[in-house]
Amino acid sequence: MKRIVLLLLLFVSLSAWADERGEKRLERISRYYSSLGSYSISFVLRAGGGEQRGELQVEGNSSYMKIADTELFVEDSLRYEVRTSTKEIVVDRADAYEKELLNPLNGFSEVSKDYNVEECEVDGRAAVRLTPKRTGETVYIVTNVNGETLSKVKYGSGDNYAEVDIISTKKESKKMPRFSKESYKGFELIDFR
Repeated sequence: MKRIVLLLLLFVSLSAWADERGEKRLERISRYYSSLGSYSISFVLRAGGGEQRGELQVEGNSSYMKIADTELFVEDSLRYEVRTSTKEIVVDRADAYEKELLNPLNGFSEVSKDYNVEECEVDGRAAVRLTPKRTGETVYIVTNVNGETLSKVKYGSGDNYAEVDIISTKKESKKMPRFSKESYKGFELIDFR
């Protein structure tokens, strides 16, 4: 689940050994989401026979995501993962997660270092396939008919895969939630900074 959460957190930029059309598709997706400024994405995560709804909100280099009992705040240079079921707050430097595929600090800017990037088609829609250069799962970023907004993100191998269906994307005018320790009284703080 942690990896799925991190996979969701990006939708933004790109770069080396990559299929030129795939790079251009990622750049087009990045430009679209960047042009929104602040935006939110509602989604459904399907994995392991289960389904969970979530929301991601992005404002500049900061983001907030809620899915199931987990909230994830990325603010300035810090990352706060709040786990309600275990009453834990994990604090770490956001740059410690810069190699994660969908990191809001980099967008797609580092993807081609770790993945071969190529344009393909999934279910009749334009998509980008990211195949790991070493180990890991193949990721498919599937667009809507316009070729620049996200329809779904799929990743995994064999029977073990996860799929994130995008329900809606909208320019956001409401303030993004910010982390506040006072909101989580009684939670254990685990600080990796």
